[in-house]
This record gives sequence, structure tokens and C-alpha cells, in this order.
Amino acid sequence: MPHKSVLSIGQCCADHSSISRLINQNFQVEIINADSSTEAFSLIDSKTFSLILVNRIFDSNAESGLDFIEKYYSKKASSSPIMLISNFEQSQKDALKLGADLGFGKNALTSPKTLLKLKKHLLD
Repeated sequence: MPHKSVLSIGQCCADHSSISRLINQNFQVEIINADSSTEAFSLIDSKTFSLILVNRIFDSNAESGLDFIEKYYSKKASSSPIMLISNFEQSQKDALKLGADLGFGKNALTSPKTLLKLKKHLLD
């Protein structure tokens, strides 16, 4: 059983599947999906994640991923790294300013650079 876990927040089914496939093909980790910030914070309160992947705009309810990141880092016990999933460069810059690690876009799922970013958090 994997000892590391990834929380994927706000992805549509197709994107969650693509991201999960990328991670499962390259790392021994558990991937947990959350549709909303309420669900995500409930999971975060009960489990430690090696990495949290946040969609720019949540598919289920159009919540802002940047708002989620800001709220997450305002909590004192926030310790898991976050990456924004977005193809938009300005959104990535905004996420960095809020404390997130440099994320990646869905267009870059097959990029070696994306794997390097993930390895930083998902390899021992």
C-alpha cells in the first residue's frame, strides 16, 4: 500500500483521470479526489498529504483554486505543499505569491518538467 497521498481538488472527471494516470504510472502514491473546498478541508483535517493539487476553477461549483490556496495557507496547521493546475501563466504566478509551489497545466501533463516537479514531493 502506498505511504504517500495526493489530494486532487476541483478537477473534472476527465482531468482527474489524466492526472491520476500520470501519477500512478510514475509514483507509488494514493490519490484522493475532492470536489469542493469544504470536502478538501475535511480531508486535510483528517489526513496528511504529500502534495495537494488544486484546479484553477473547481469543476463542480466554480470555486476559485486561488481562493482555496489563500485560505489553506492562512491556517496555522497548513503543512502540505500545493501546486495549482492551470495552463495560465498569470494564475501560476498568483499561486506562487500565495505560497504554492510552481504547478503545471493540463497541457503539460506529458512534459518531463512536470514529472520533475512531482518527483520533488512524491519520491523518498
